[in-house]
Amino acid sequence: MRYRKMFLIILAALITLPSSLHAEDWPVFRANPERTGALGELRQPMNGIAKSIGWTAYFDDEIQSSPAIYNSKVYFGCNSGAVYALNEADGSVLWTFSTGNWVASSPAIKEGKLFIGSYDSKMYCLNPDTGEMIWQFTTHNGIHSSPAVADGTVYFGSNDGYVYAVNIKTGWQKWRFQTKRAVMCSPVVADGVVYVGNNEGIMYALDAANGKLKWRSVVGGVITASPAVADGHVYFGSQDGKLYCARIKHQAVIWQYDTGSQVESSPLVTDGKVIFGNLDGDITALNSLNGSKIWTYKAEQSVFSSPALQNGNIVIGTNGGTLLTLDAKTGRELARTELGGDIMTAPAIGHDSVIVTILDGAAVSVK
Repeated sequence: MRYRKMFLIILAALITLPSSLHAEDWPVFRANPERTGALGELRQPMNGIAKSIGWTAYFDDEIQSSPAIYNSKVYFGCNSGAVYALNEADGSVLWTFSTGNWVASSPAIKEGKLFIGSYDSKMYCLNPDTGEMIWQFTTHNGIHSSPAVADGTVYFGSNDGYVYAVNIKTGWQKWRFQTKRAVMCSPVVADGVVYVGNNEGIMYALDAANGKLKWRSVVGGVITASPAVADGHVYFGSQDGKLYCARIKHQAVIWQYDTGSQVESSPLVTDGKVIFGNLDGDITALNSLNGSKIWTYKAEQSVFSSPALQNGNIVIGTNGGTLLTLDAKTGRELARTELGGDIMTAPAIGHDSVIVTILDGAAVSVK
């Protein structure tokens, strides 16, 4: 009887899990508000290794927006200014929303709303089922930053040099924080703190409730890649060629690793490793505690793409149009799929495929 009761409790808990825990969901750039590039144990997506192309959908302009997956739909923006929703199963277009300029921002879906920025200086809130606009918020320059959503607030940067916090229901500003340079970096929200870098090479830690500065770290180059937060540390790359680790408790960088080439790839944090690429084509895994190198894989082209964790393996694209699957423990190549165009975006892991957007203007499902 005791075991039957325990089984029923567990079953009830699984049945009542919110939709954000469904296996098919990858609802935000880098999978979660901490931007680690990996889903939790309850949300493990597809099994197996993605090797073959399932479907390809072509569009009329370049794509720099990484896809998000929610409720069996794929979402991303395009340099034509359009935001698209596709059927995850076959790539057919479900709806299109037009902004006033190109869209490099990646979408975030939360609480029945889709958020995405545009170079027309606006952050849009859309109905993810229909594409109908719910509200728009205007900044003073283009928005490259991908939004993060937490506690009823959408956080994002703008090329006007501000970090914004906006109420997700009303679109009204809660606060804004001024930096001296453009904020193209996508913010992370963790434990009531917003972490975001700017083009001056400063990583800011801001109070998520009021936008007040808690601390900052200054590095040697522009920070456009999103940071990742895990186990009390902030990991981030810079165009100075280094990957940094700041300990939140000490409010300071505790180690750095020099790759020798610009880092535009946002780090994946998993199983004691930090994994990322650079423009020399190195994909590197470091010990997350001390920054020592565990392995390096030499790709054939520059790596702007950010890695994702899929079934315990690393999935990442190259500017040669190759989607790579690497063993997370050793860096050994497990599979490669040629997609025919530069992959500057982060793959999204669905329930039975990896979804990738290509600079040349295509979205591809790899199974």
